Amino acid sequence: MIAVDFYRSLLRRDPSLAPVGADLAGALLADGDFDGAVAEASAALAVDPSLVQARVVRATAFKALCRYDEAAVDFERAAAQAPERPMVLVNLGNTYAEIARLGDAERVLRRAVALAPRSKEALVSLGSVLIKLDRPAEAEAPCRAALALDPGLVAAHQNLSGILARSDPDAARLHRDAAYRRRQVFIERAPRPERTVLVLAAAEAANVPLQDLIPRATTTVIRWYVEYATGDPDPVLAQADVVFNAIGDADLAPELPEAVERFLDGRLVLNPTARVASTRRCDLPGLLAGIPGIVVSPVTRHEGLDPPEFRGPVLVRPIGSHGGEGLRRYDDAEALAGLPDSAYYVTQFVDYVSADGWYRKYRVIFVEGRPYPYHLAISRHWLVHYWTSGMEQDADRRDEERRFLANPAEAIGPGAMAALDAIGERLGLDYAGIDFGFLPDGRLVVFEANATMLVHPERDPCFAYRNPAVEAIRSAFEAMLDRSRYVLRGKQPSGRPSGLPSDKKPHANGHG
Repeated sequence: MIAVDFYRSLLRRDPSLAPVGADLAGALLADGDFDGAVAEASAALAVDPSLVQARVVRATAFKALCRYDEAAVDFERAAAQAPERPMVLVNLGNTYAEIARLGDAERVLRRAVALAPRSKEALVSLGSVLIKLDRPAEAEAPCRAALALDPGLVAAHQNLSGILARSDPDAARLHRDAAYRRRQVFIERAPRPERTVLVLAAAEAANVPLQDLIPRATTTVIRWYVEYATGDPDPVLAQADVVFNAIGDADLAPELPEAVERFLDGRLVLNPTARVASTRRCDLPGLLAGIPGIVVSPVTRHEGLDPPEFRGPVLVRPIGSHGGEGLRRYDDAEALAGLPDSAYYVTQFVDYVSADGWYRKYRVIFVEGRPYPYHLAISRHWLVHYWTSGMEQDADRRDEERRFLANPAEAIGPGAMAALDAIGERLGLDYAGIDFGFLPDGRLVVFEANATMLVHPERDPCFAYRNPAVEAIRSAFEAMLDRSRYVLRGKQPSGRPSGLPSDKKPHANGHG
């Protein structure tokens, strides 16, 4: 505050001293007064728009306030004014990554690396963006280069553990150990905190993707990588007023260490581990048995090369895989010679093609058991992925999805909505999702239902119609966090696994 007072006194004598205004903005930024930093940097730029320092300070404050689009504009202008400053480019690239402009992020980060090939920040940021672009082979080199500069760089070890997870599991484990034995607790502080959420996370790819569900501007997130917890927990964990178990993949979930169990004893936990454990693909038919109007294909789990009894066609996928990774369809017994040499699931294939020749895959998200529509992908191929279905090329299919999102009960009928209600109740999770289709006879066929479902806003104008549905899910998730804060800590009350209120509410969007 001494620096702030000093700069203010100078400006009182001469308000036109724009460089002093930039210094004041920088001091406010260092003190965590991000709004003040924006105001003073803006005042300085009004006097002298060429002040790169003020531009960078305002961009950094915008970024801290989660105002990423505004931050990107200021970092762009600063980079144009001072193209030789690699850290401006690094900040611009990381800001682009926040708003899903990954191609732009790669471009400017490569420029930063070219300017400063020994910048560990530029190298590890480039690696992170290449991973998001699903180009892990290219990401390995900059991450290794960053580690050569700083062998203890946690972010580089985190990246390499994911890059090598399938190709070299032993090396991946070494990088995980190097990252999380150094540090198990990570804090993302909100600029305007209204709540603090402790997120239980796994070091492997088992976590619920929460980045677009938790409101970052108002929620401080403490992320605890639980399998590395030893001894007494970090005192900062006790600051949380909500605990969310983000370890959503039942197949990859680690066993909780005793230190974690002790810490959680008596605390309210959203998405409790016992409920998550019941959502393995092979357990889902039993979990959902007896719900009228649905079909859940038989699923068996196999280890190694022991082939299953064939009743084709079947779908074979590695344990813990998502998004169709490693998924293969076998139509005859002879083809089973190509089975994975690791653990895998075998699912009886059910042909769910519609009468018009299209395959339709619906996704609904459950928040506190309530179903919220998220998307409808329509494809000519039975393996439906939203971004390979060609929806962007067909306005009619997008219109059908728009109708589903606006009024799911009308789109799929009251019987299907009742089935979804029952499935949400049976799962018993505070946050989960389901992918499903329909058989020709009208029954709902369940593909998967678990806590790992991704929800994210759309920046592509072609798909902007989906954002009201996304916002409804995000609002429900935020409301759930706030309601959970008012539940007294203690043993979970009976009748609702999360301990949240069990009152029955109408369907999302008022339908049902």
